Amino acid sequence: MSDAVIHRLPELVINQIAAGEVIERPASVVKELVENALDAGAGHVQVDLEEGGAKLVRVSDDGVGMVADDLALAFEPHATSKLRDASDLDHIASLGFRGEALASMGSVARCAITTRRRDAQGALRLANEGGRRGDVEEVGAPRGTTVEVRDLFYNTPARRRFLKRPSTELSRCLDVVQRAALGQLGVGFVATHDSRRVFDVEAGMDLLARIRRTFGAELAEALVPVEAEDGSTRVFGFVAPPRFSRRDTARQMWFLNGRSVKDRVLLRCLKEAYRGFLVEGRQPVAFLHLAMDPALVDVNVHPAKAEVRFRDDRRLFGFLVNALRAGVSRTDMATPGEALLQRAAARDGLSLRDRRASHPGQSSFRDGGGLGVPRDSEPFVVREVPGEAPRASAAPRAVPPLVDLPDDAMHAPAAEDRLRGPFLQVARTYLVRALPDGFEVVDQHALHERITYEGLLRDLREGRVEVQRLLVPEVVEVSRSELELLLEHRDALARIGIELDAFGETDVAVHGLPARLRHPDAAGVVRDLADLLARTGKAPDAADVIEEVLHRASCRSSCMAGDALSEDEIRALLERGRELGAADQTCPHARPTRVRFTLDDLERAFHRK
Repeated sequence: MSDAVIHRLPELVINQIAAGEVIERPASVVKELVENALDAGAGHVQVDLEEGGAKLVRVSDDGVGMVADDLALAFEPHATSKLRDASDLDHIASLGFRGEALASMGSVARCAITTRRRDAQGALRLANEGGRRGDVEEVGAPRGTTVEVRDLFYNTPARRRFLKRPSTELSRCLDVVQRAALGQLGVGFVATHDSRRVFDVEAGMDLLARIRRTFGAELAEALVPVEAEDGSTRVFGFVAPPRFSRRDTARQMWFLNGRSVKDRVLLRCLKEAYRGFLVEGRQPVAFLHLAMDPALVDVNVHPAKAEVRFRDDRRLFGFLVNALRAGVSRTDMATPGEALLQRAAARDGLSLRDRRASHPGQSSFRDGGGLGVPRDSEPFVVREVPGEAPRASAAPRAVPPLVDLPDDAMHAPAAEDRLRGPFLQVARTYLVRALPDGFEVVDQHALHERITYEGLLRDLREGRVEVQRLLVPEVVEVSRSELELLLEHRDALARIGIELDAFGETDVAVHGLPARLRHPDAAGVVRDLADLLARTGKAPDAADVIEEVLHRASCRSSCMAGDALSEDEIRALLERGRELGAADQTCPHARPTRVRFTLDDLERAFHRK
């Protein structure tokens, strides 16, 4: 009798082990079957679910179908029509290729495939229940292929207990279908749950129409198109304004040659494109297609095929960041006034529709509380001009128009905005000015911070940072470790306009700072530098360190909340902001610089509509 302890596992056990990697839940079944349908050339795919997919996943397509010999091998492990030899792995163009999915499903569920080629007179059917395959038999069915997967994990109850509620599993299945619909333009999709249609897109819909059908008109109408090419590599799709950001990445969708992927390089590209426009911790929303030569990417990284590996990820990263950032900068980043009104209404427990339905002769705002104004708040404070008495008054008075506009100016396009005053400065922090179709409120510090930052960044990129030398060097006390760190990078700091030297054992003498800084805070700049260099461990000429240094320097040197500005200063600030284009709508730390209220917002607030 042999003492050997190594033996071959039965085929069923092998397939069930493989199923643990490939088939995690009903959504995995949907993904694999939909990909098979698309590889078969389907122009229409239907997904039918019951009990969130745990009881039934049925995927039907109008693709090419299979002959009897192909069908007999369908449930065999590692049997596939998409690869012939190892060289095919270098240029995989199909969505599936491993040949594991159907064998895995057959080992943990009751499965059946019904198929009919377009030129065949009849259909064929093959069943596989828990690894027990039947014989191929002739049946009647329409052209195409239908795969049924019933009672998932019926013979592995430990796996079945890990499934969530039907509503949760349904949500994950629909996410797979939605991603397939957004990734495969030209293919129609229908999904049903317990015989009720829950999703559909027509084959003729373009990407924007599919996004609108899936996520609603509000998001679709705010999207900005992106399209760029670099040799054989092309990116196209849409990016959303920062205000649509989320706490999760559920609406960050990348499609590589039609395949939905969640690749770290691509996610980093998107995050970098929104740098400075998005509050830390928030995730941007985007729907992007990347088309490239299959030989330049390796999709054989993980059984789920969601991760990929690029041959030249450095070049790809630079290309994508530049293309995406150009699109992000064209989005409307200003906070819409309607959103603020909706939040105010929500605090009172009423929707705007409820408010409009209230009695027209009685305000539904509680003593101003609906607009966030305390009942005993002070009256509205108008800008104080230096040398003049404050203009605030609680007494009723006639209020002149903010801007002297002709009668038809309220219907003029925004391009005719000439930044004419007068302007109001509220609490020496917020600037109010009229627009052709409403008005906007500008945060003076946030706007000036963005202007200063963009100027510093432009000077740096063009290699012409002007240095304002201090008549008397400013001495800043630091620790010994911070002193060593700053001196180590002295030359790199000089290239970004910060000139310093040692002044004793624990002091730094600052000799010069960038000339663009309005009120330079030498001590603050030095301490910020020491903190960043110690925390990141990077040189000061690293891109992210430079940006953070400029962020903090521009913040410290911009006009602050509480600074009184004259009419000319306000106009100059707004004009400089307008020169930046869309970038002037957020500060470098992604806070909004302005909130816009349209006439429609005002009419809703005053119950006129």
